[in-house]
Amino acid sequence: MIIPTRNGAATIAAQLQALGRQTYQGRWELIVVDNGSTDGTAALVDAFLGRLPELRLHPATGQAGTSYARNEGCRVSRGELLLFCDQDDIVGPEWVAEMVRGLAEFPAVGGHVERHLLNDDVSLATRPEKPPGSLQGGFDFLPYALGANCGVRRAVYEELGGFDPHYRYGSDEVSFFWRAQLAGHRLGALPDAVVHYRLRRDLRGMARQYYSYGTSHPRLYRDFATAGLPRSVRSAAREWRWLLHHLPDLFRSRKARAVWVTRCAMRCGRLVGSLRNRVLFP
Repeated sequence: MIIPTRNGAATIAAQLQALGRQTYQGRWELIVVDNGSTDGTAALVDAFLGRLPELRLHPATGQAGTSYARNEGCRVSRGELLLFCDQDDIVGPEWVAEMVRGLAEFPAVGGHVERHLLNDDVSLATRPEKPPGSLQGGFDFLPYALGANCGVRRAVYEELGGFDPHYRYGSDEVSFFWRAQLAGHRLGALPDAVVHYRLRRDLRGMARQYYSYGTSHPRLYRDFATAGLPRSVRSAAREWRWLLHHLPDLFRSRKARAVWVTRCAMRCGRLVGSLRNRVLFP
């Protein structure tokens, strides 16, 4: 199991405690990949040594980015099943057991991303929860699993060459699971492999995150257009019309403001990403 982390001291203890409550009886290892933390994350993880099975802290500072950190964790891991979760979420007690069970049937899997436990109504308005047993989507293309709750057999991971490090701060898991499916590997949805997912609470953090996501989407188009990913210019036009029409939402309520800001940040990110990648994916 691999957890990429960078400055996660505020939240990673809760995740490690949750991993210590797993019901799975088989042998498993946990690798926390520190991608350049400066806030005491390493010392906090060290305090859990001996409390979790085969916990290791692996420093990885050669490059910034989640893809690089995940790949480093996979490189030093020993298992045939690779599970991934994040520093700021909380896995359910059956998570490891359900992921192992799912990977016995599917070569790659995504679990249920539960969003109500750790978030308020404002955050949830920007990113509603999908029903258990659902994979992620939204591109009118293939589904994918979130990096916060996913797993893959090592043989598939190695066949694909790991996560693409060019996706540094968004869409890395989208690219990975699309490539897996295009290579002929099924992606299974596991409703009982639950991760309680933490959303951003402050408006600035929300905007930065959605802007980052948006900048990564044109690279997806550049990499997958020939496989059938649509450009979606019409849907972009509809979204910009919605933003103009709902501009007064900025002054109505915290919830309405958060929805407007995140949708606008995503679209602004796509424009910048289109320029960077020399494609049109608005």
